[in-house]
Amino acid sequence: MTECDANDRWRICVEQRCTSGAIRGRAGRAILAVAFGIALTAVAAIEPGFAQQAVPAVEDSAAAEEHFAFDAADTNGDDEISEAELARDAAAGFSGLDVDRSLTLTSNELEPHDPAQFARVDKNGDGKLTFSEVMAHKSKAFKEADKNKDGYLSFKEMHDAVAAEVGE
Repeated sequence: MTECDANDRWRICVEQRCTSGAIRGRAGRAILAVAFGIALTAVAAIEPGFAQQAVPAVEDSAAAEEHFAFDAADTNGDDEISEAELARDAAAGFSGLDVDRSLTLTSNELEPHDPAQFARVDKNGDGKLTFSEVMAHKSKAFKEADKNKDGYLSFKEMHDAVAAEVGE
């Protein structure tokens, strides 16, 4: 768990939950929206005047999830993700998903997923993803998403890359 400062009131500071892949998809967005609402209610109860501040709508939970994931990966807080930060975040996510501790991910360890996407990452076609395969895929995606070629991903670059990948 990470410590929150006054500027992070709205965040749910449980970095491992996000990077482990536990909060994903429509169900994850719903869980995040509920948790987000609970956190806002708790803060409003202990901090007078907070309730008058603008609160994002539940429909914005997907955007909140993207910001949460970005902030979790941005470990130095500079509003950019380096390749090293991406690797750290990927390692935490991989470890959290590898429930049988085999150092590989099988389709059973992943929530419903696109088999074609799994096959693209599974370079040797053995039906398991190694961390090396995942990182090779993520490194390639990082380079493609880094539109200004500065070696970092801004939130916009990350958002645009994810939107393109899911076809939005």
